[in-house]
Amino acid sequence: MLEQQSSRKFLVHGAKKLDIKKAISDVMIQESQALISVANSIPDSAMVLVDKLLNIKGKVVFSGIGKSGLVGHKLAATFSSLGTPSIFLHACDALHGDLGVIQKDDIIIALSKSGAGVELEGLLAFLNNNKNFTALICCNKGGLSNLVNLVVQLPLEREACSLNLAPTSSSTLMMAFGDALAVVVSSERNFNKQSFACVHPAGALGKRLILTVKNFMHSGSSLPVVTQDANFSDVIYTISSKKLGIGVVVDNKGNLLGMITDGDLRRACDKFGPNVFGKKAIDIMTHAPKTINVAELAYSALEIMENFNITSLVVVNGQLPVGVVHIHDLIKAGIKG
Repeated sequence: MLEQQSSRKFLVHGAKKLDIKKAISDVMIQESQALISVANSIPDSAMVLVDKLLNIKGKVVFSGIGKSGLVGHKLAATFSSLGTPSIFLHACDALHGDLGVIQKDDIIIALSKSGAGVELEGLLAFLNNNKNFTALICCNKGGLSNLVNLVVQLPLEREACSLNLAPTSSSTLMMAFGDALAVVVSSERNFNKQSFACVHPAGALGKRLILTVKNFMHSGSSLPVVTQDANFSDVIYTISSKKLGIGVVVDNKGNLLGMITDGDLRRACDKFGPNVFGKKAIDIMTHAPKTINVAELAYSALEIMENFNITSLVVVNGQLPVGVVHIHDLIKAGIKG
């Protein structure tokens, strides 16, 4: 019954029938138009704030109340993930003992749609005496504007809420503007993928950009090495016993010569017939197999295997084979992401 009700195109809303899909679309369009409006009229104070953030010696402390506070939580996380240490401090908590988290070199960014708020007034008044640099991101100028060093006012015509009351477009504007600040600051600091991975080591991207082939390769006694003069029977035994589906062929100095796969064994049988048992590893191997350096990223190994439709790579250190990396090990570890 509930599923039938939820699938209806129209619902009674007061005395009118409401087109749910259109109503959702209208709200999203209103918020997107609000974003475009701000994007086309970025206040000059935004550049001043970026400059302050680029030269910060401490951390960024976001603060706010209600929906603006929730936006502050998110922005603190975004700034930190992009290389700028940041935290969120609730204005009420700050006035009841948590001010100790703020240090002299920190920048405090208050978020408030109205530019007003008793709790933020108390916090900002204290910070003025403490000589911290303070900024306010708002949509309307209120009493807080006189308590900060910098005001960034984002133009807002109305909320997407039908009552023009609930923070909808305003919170979206502050969120998007804060994201833009974080991205611009990180870009100016040359914060790259490797930098990002360092603060996201457990994520899929972290695995891609931190873990190397060495973390996944089969080496030592697990390495299926055969000499160039090994006979066919020895090759089969090595490949079978090491259970990697390949044999790594080396010369008398231990340098890599080639690789023997299950496919090479079958092709040798087809080509030589019963005489295959008289052949040596060098006679049936694939010359110049795909390799990867031991210090390369595991993700690079995965890309090579996918591009060439192969399942294994010989890991080398110079000319010496030091391991074998298998595609299944990488996918199982989440390298593909």
